[in-house]
Amino acid sequence: MRLLSSALLALLLTTATLAKEKPRITVQVVGTQTSERQYTYQTPGTAGTSTTNCDVNDAAVNTSIDCKTTSNPGTSPSNHTRTITQEHVRAIMPDGTHVTLWCQAGFRSCASLRAGYYPAEVKGNTVWMYGHDLSGKEHKIKYKAVGGDW
Repeated sequence: MRLLSSALLALLLTTATLAKEKPRITVQVVGTQTSERQYTYQTPGTAGTSTTNCDVNDAAVNTSIDCKTTSNPGTSPSNHTRTITQEHVRAIMPDGTHVTLWCQAGFRSCASLRAGYYPAEVKGNTVWMYGHDLSGKEHKIKYKAVGGDW
């Protein structure tokens, strides 16, 4: 029992150590530009189908068969156009470097950040910006650094 408790405590301490947040910096946002990327895809058509169902009525001497055929027409291929919202944030890093941070909606949420100072975390070319909604809840938004010296 004591060994199990010690192992559980060691696991919890390791998890807590790994879950530590990256050091936060302050990034100055100068402006944000929103754009949309369009893409087109095609849905293939379908073949038509027919189904026949027959009822057999065997009245000892007279046999009758009542058949009904149901047909469903096929569909033509269809083209679809969709858009994906993108955000391009012009920002100044703490060392004075000018960067453009990019985010594309879809699998994550993006935000159009107003000019101001935001806490952030950086790992490689990824920047997580922190903002607050109207209720005061903090949100973490993932951006990629895609350019600089704007």
